[in-house]
Amino acid sequence: MGRIGAPHKLLIGGLLALAVLAAVGVAWRATAEQGPGWTVESPGGGLSARILPQAGTYELTVMRYGHRVLSTPLGRAGAGGEKSIQSTLHERFSTPAGKRRQHALDANRLHIALARGRAIDLLVSDDGVAFRVTGAGEEVARWTAPAGARAWLQPYRADYESHYDPVALHDAKAGDYGFPALVHTGATWALLTESGLTREAAARLTVRSGRPGALQVALPPGEGAPRTTPWRVAVIGDLATVVGSDLPLALGRPSQIRDTSWIRPGRVAWSWWSDNDSPGDAARQRAFVDAAAAHGWEYVLLDEGWVPGEVPGVARYAARRGVRTMLWTAWKALADPATRERLFSQWASWGVAGVKVDFLLSDTARRMAIYDDIARDAARHRLTVVFHGCTIPRGIQRTWPNVLTMEGVEGAEREIPSQGTKTMDAHQDVDLVYTRNAVGSMDYTPVTFSALHRDTTDAHRLALAVAYESGLQHFADSPESYADHPQATKVLNDVPTAWDDTRLLAGAPDREAIVARRAGSTWWIGSISATGAHTQTVSLGFLAPGRTYGLHLVRDDGRGGLAVEDRTVTSRDRLSVGVERNGGYTAELTPAA
Repeated sequence: MGRIGAPHKLLIGGLLALAVLAAVGVAWRATAEQGPGWTVESPGGGLSARILPQAGTYELTVMRYGHRVLSTPLGRAGAGGEKSIQSTLHERFSTPAGKRRQHALDANRLHIALARGRAIDLLVSDDGVAFRVTGAGEEVARWTAPAGARAWLQPYRADYESHYDPVALHDAKAGDYGFPALVHTGATWALLTESGLTREAAARLTVRSGRPGALQVALPPGEGAPRTTPWRVAVIGDLATVVGSDLPLALGRPSQIRDTSWIRPGRVAWSWWSDNDSPGDAARQRAFVDAAAAHGWEYVLLDEGWVPGEVPGVARYAARRGVRTMLWTAWKALADPATRERLFSQWASWGVAGVKVDFLLSDTARRMAIYDDIARDAARHRLTVVFHGCTIPRGIQRTWPNVLTMEGVEGAEREIPSQGTKTMDAHQDVDLVYTRNAVGSMDYTPVTFSALHRDTTDAHRLALAVAYESGLQHFADSPESYADHPQATKVLNDVPTAWDDTRLLAGAPDREAIVARRAGSTWWIGSISATGAHTQTVSLGFLAPGRTYGLHLVRDDGRGGLAVEDRTVTSRDRLSVGVERNGGYTAELTPAA
């Protein structure tokens, strides 16, 4: 029986030459042949993961404070003589954007070497577990939870634009579901996803007839299992852990960009949502550049329909106003390496600072390799990247930090004024905080005041700029619409897109999410609700003690519009705000001089 203990430094050859060996301060302990199972505890002791051979199969069971949370098979059990190596992992890295810019991965780890080159790697941190399997020949992960567990599942689509629906896990219909999936059992929540892909196919979850309550990890049709799977990840804890965890990001491959100083997150003036013809109208684009400059936004995006002969002039005009220019492209235009190099070189020479790459719409290994190739070649030309019509982040923002955001969500793009038939669901808005946005930057394209048929208030719409994290935050409405909402101006002028901390203050799926984020010494709160009118109250105890903060609050005014309050608060205060049905609020908390 093996258990993580005090490690001793030992030089291990190629046995563990895997991605996480880039860690700082890794210490190893080699053990002799083990008994019938192994247990690994998290550094803080709240989580434990146990591997036992059962009926010819290794079974992983994850416990939180002694209560079972999840189980999954890990493949065929060995015939004895397995060798294990136990280690501790202390890793530090930084990113230009995300839930925070400085990241830590502290975990205990177990490597089990089996016969015929097979192996199991298990990692247990205070916020979750992850494993990968080498040499199984097939995908073996199949997550199950205790009886009575509920799940928030998204029916699989290649663009990941389905809604999350709550269901008793045992009653989930047969079919495919997209990562991530949220599972609730007892007092514990688990967010299931994957990370650390190199150029393998991206997996999904499937419920099979005859296996109720089991979420089988499955590959796209026709795709074979890789020699070593990506990390199968479960973020585990309370909802604050799910929202604040860096584990899916930390298990991505280490950064392939040595100098990231040129990668600049920012807010983007996006004209296509409010005016589909605007990308080909240079005069209209200059109006969006002027609006971006007036708000202090960092970028303007020329979406589908831009005219090549006009781009250099728009880019020069934007640069004189302190605004950077991004260009839209379909991914197929970049599929050929020589063409990709020519276009990236040309666009960079025009003064373009980034690209929006669209319509990838596949999780196959060949398509996942394209993500890697585009991000790599864009970095060579110092271009930031946003992927659209795409999969979800699976650690790519650590590997390629110039990928500042990805769509992989049904966002406000679906309710463009020219269509005016799609109503975004307030429940879906809330659920995205606990699901899609918890695994990486999400390009929802928020703050669309002029959307038709909407069922959320202006204050809810504005709060999405804080409740959702995105390294490139595309503000989708027109300059005229924002000018018609002067109460929102200070938020639009000040709100960051790169954060130093992220915390969930209160909320639950399908009801509300109150998220606090810090940039430097300033805190922001974004609150969105999917309930009837009520008063939300949260403690401000996260503020620095002994300091006074200026509070700028933008809330529902009771008539469908916005109201503004300014006052001072301290960490001893509680903030109580009345929100309308499907309402919300935004708070900026700045230390007083």
